[in-house]
Amino acid sequence: MEQLSTLEQRTIALAGILQNCHQMHQLAKTGKIDPFYLDIAVKAILNTDPDNTLDIFQGFAGIRDGLQLIEQQLGDTDKARNTHLTRYAISILFLANKVLKDKKILNKISEGISKAQAQVDHFGSDHLNIYASLGGLYSDTISPLNPRIMVSGEPEILNNPDNANKIRTLLLSSIRSAVLWQQLGGSRWQLLFKRKKIISIAQQLGK
Repeated sequence: MEQLSTLEQRTIALAGILQNCHQMHQLAKTGKIDPFYLDIAVKAILNTDPDNTLDIFQGFAGIRDGLQLIEQQLGDTDKARNTHLTRYAISILFLANKVLKDKKILNKISEGISKAQAQVDHFGSDHLNIYASLGGLYSDTISPLNPRIMVSGEPEILNNPDNANKIRTLLLSSIRSAVLWQQLGGSRWQLLFKRKKIISIAQQLGK
């Protein structure tokens, strides 16, 4: 595979944010989630030393939904755009910027990920204990920051502890993608001035 350009890598990172937000929204609304993309979200958090940006998402198959969502969310038509995803993504990008500037939070997240990695060796990556561990890590590190992300959904679904842990796991994975986006030079200006280029790249990579 040819080496990805910086803008291609940024596009993949942005796709990671949207993909996780989409899965979180689906879970909060319906109580259902695609186990494949939930597993990708967990592995993205735990993969702290990837060979490349694509490796974080286990290859193109693991980020396909996110690449399609870029066209939906950034395209010229408002018909397919999901305002919930836009709201979540903006908040996550803002929070990721705060996280990057706070060494204490970064260290705490790193310690929590190391703990979860050890648990995966014992339980596997799709065990409820892993979601509880990563969900708890989000609660301890990201939740206290403003703006707090208020997830819209059905109360009986959101109040289920296992669902709540999966939602927080997906939020933590979104933060992971947003941190990556910013480390690769991504910014609000990129979304404004390179929007069409990002959409074009997402279409090419998603084929």
